Amino acid sequence: MDIAPPNLENTLKRRRGRRNLKYGEDSDSARSDLTGRRSSLGVSQRPSSSGAPYTGTSSSGYMMNQLPHADDETIMQTEHSGRIQLQVGDSNGNVRELTRSMTADILGSTRRSIHDWDKDTDSTSDSEASFVESVAQSALPIAFINQLPNELLTLIFSFGSQLPHFELRYPLSPVPPIRSPTFAETMMKTCRRWRQLVKHTPSLWTNLSISRSRSDLDRLPSVADFQKPMSSITSALQRSSNLPLDITIDFTHISSKTTIRQLSSESERWRSLSIFVQTQNLPAILSHLKDVHAPELQTLKITAHKFHDGDLPHISPHGFFKSSPRLSTVSLNRVGLRWSASPLRGLTTLELCFVIWPNHTDFQNLFSNSPELQNLKLHFDTHAFARLDRGSGNSSMMRPLIKIPCLRTLELRFIYHDSSSTHNVIHLLQIFYLPTLEELTFKDFGTAEWCRSLVYFRCYAKSYPKLRRLILDRVKDIIYVDSSLVRAFPRLTALHLKGVYSSAFCHLLCGARTQDVGARRLQSSTSYNVEVWPHLEELVIEHDQEGKLDLVAEAVRARTQMGRPLKTVQLDRQFFDKAEQEGQRDVINWMKQTTKLQYI
Repeated sequence: MDIAPPNLENTLKRRRGRRNLKYGEDSDSARSDLTGRRSSLGVSQRPSSSGAPYTGTSSSGYMMNQLPHADDETIMQTEHSGRIQLQVGDSNGNVRELTRSMTADILGSTRRSIHDWDKDTDSTSDSEASFVESVAQSALPIAFINQLPNELLTLIFSFGSQLPHFELRYPLSPVPPIRSPTFAETMMKTCRRWRQLVKHTPSLWTNLSISRSRSDLDRLPSVADFQKPMSSITSALQRSSNLPLDITIDFTHISSKTTIRQLSSESERWRSLSIFVQTQNLPAILSHLKDVHAPELQTLKITAHKFHDGDLPHISPHGFFKSSPRLSTVSLNRVGLRWSASPLRGLTTLELCFVIWPNHTDFQNLFSNSPELQNLKLHFDTHAFARLDRGSGNSSMMRPLIKIPCLRTLELRFIYHDSSSTHNVIHLLQIFYLPTLEELTFKDFGTAEWCRSLVYFRCYAKSYPKLRRLILDRVKDIIYVDSSLVRAFPRLTALHLKGVYSSAFCHLLCGARTQDVGARRLQSSTSYNVEVWPHLEELVIEHDQEGKLDLVAEAVRARTQMGRPLKTVQLDRQFFDKAEQEGQRDVINWMKQTTKLQYI
């Protein structure tokens, strides 16, 4: 074995999957002999956390050198304010650019080098040519996922860590299981680099999803283990640092008392709390929360796994939360509470979906305790018609209207447990007085609810002087679209159709004036001949399988000629896909020139 001269001694060691290269002290003459070769390399052998070669710092800040024995490849590196950009070009002029952040090494490299060093030795017999060739291997292509800097990976992980949105569409809809393990826990098991990145990024641990499957419950050795604190909660609380927490808990197979006690130590960081419970267990869970101080809590959501099917005695007699001064949004699904409880005060957003409905008096007090309420969602079921009737028994006296002075948006939905039910929705509409209402949403409406609602709003149109936006979401049957609709909502500036047959509305928009069928039958055109929304500026259409782009374009053209142009038109992708298939590209281009056309 030939021994390299002392002045060129190279020490190669591998420690924890990482190769360190150390140079001995060279003499002045030896340095001058190898200056060309070493400057041409310009690449340190310390691997980066992104897997890309880590480039050293040049005194000039810019370097361009030729690598010998590397198939005429050229490495160009630039350094700008802490970010390294590596360009690898071949003789054909093709350039591959690798960009990584200097901060990628903050957590240290945990990825093995692309090189495979078979032996550790204090000296080597390799020639300088083999040394140069091994260094040139660092310019080989690297998997794209390993080129991503930590900042970009963190952003991707933060989107994956967000809790999914859950909408209770029907009273009997099952609650989807909470994802277990969590996204962050899954990413930690992918590779060592991702594990270190996730572990040391507090923002990825602020969404706590707490649950236990039935199989995990069956594997617990004893009841004592069921009541022990969960290690996953302890780890997440530590890794989240001091950031606000968004917590989702399914209490089906976990100890509510232990879990709440474990989380209450950080209750000052709670930002939102969403819990899934069995209806009969809700009073006990709320009793564990009555001493919790949550100064930063803004959102509370409580959902029962099953529909209550009428009045049940499982209503908590006590309030909950010792204090929650910033609580502004409450969503209740299939549950009943003491409606005068302190958390249900001073709200700005309230959602009541198939709850154990209070009587008219308690309902009125609920809104009286939140005079600044701005957003209201009411999903009524059959039981609501009996509980919220304005009539007072056999007496002919009517209970007072429920006035909500600051309400801006209202969503209404009616679900009947019996298909033969003939409840009149007007009885629920007329219990409110909403002088500042700006946006109204009808969701899952049928023909009967639509016709009766139009009758009500047509009669009381003057009571809603600020109503400007109408949203129709998933209308179940065929609905009538004529001047009766225009008279019910005469001041519209925005119309949003979702899962609705939009062609009828486009035909309506093509005319300057219209009249009802009944008016034609009575030959009285003076009473019902009205202008079609002269102030309408925005049209949104989505989820319409039978939607036609040419009809939308015709409505845009007609409104423009009338001097009432639609300033914004938003359509989903299927409109444009169908237009491309039917060769209507010119229609799309014309609409883009005429109005502000947007994709949903």
